[in-house]
Amino acid sequence: MTKNTSPNKSSETVQPSATPGELTEAALIPVWLLNYHVLADNDRRGLLIAVTRNEGGGYFSRERVHFRTIVTCLDKYKSGMPFVSKVLKDVFVSKSANNAGFIAVVLHALGLLATAPDAKTQHVVTGDWPAWEKAMLAETGTRIELPAEIDGEKQGNADTVPDHEEPKKTLGIPVKKPQ
Repeated sequence: MTKNTSPNKSSETVQPSATPGELTEAALIPVWLLNYHVLADNDRRGLLIAVTRNEGGGYFSRERVHFRTIVTCLDKYKSGMPFVSKVLKDVFVSKSANNAGFIAVVLHALGLLATAPDAKTQHVVTGDWPAWEKAMLAETGTRIELPAEIDGEKQGNADTVPDHEEPKKTLGIPVKKPQ
């Protein structure tokens, strides 16, 4: 897997994630970008994982989810017991139906999940998660700053919160015309 880290290991380039006009209005939270989806908090004590985009469509939350929350959620599946993506829905504050599946794909790409041998629609925990976490926290990364608040909602390293709201849809039933 390729990493999106700076080739200059001593680099501490700050790259804002917002347009210049937004930077003057919002407080920023410093984090370390370690690769596509993995961030370390500024003190390098914890990891955050975020779904940053998808190519096929569908809503998802860009909230930063604590890796330890994912570990706790999947703790009972460490024995190799298969599980469905829906198990991961509780690691998000946002309730998009796609969140669990998208974070499962990220965990597959990171080598932390694999397809269950007897059910292609299920997953199994693989790899040494504590060693992976330790290795990621040791990555050089690139220091960036992310908005502390987006659309009036506080972002932070203590609590996961969504960084965008999904459009609310209402179901309308057409009125039948009398015959």
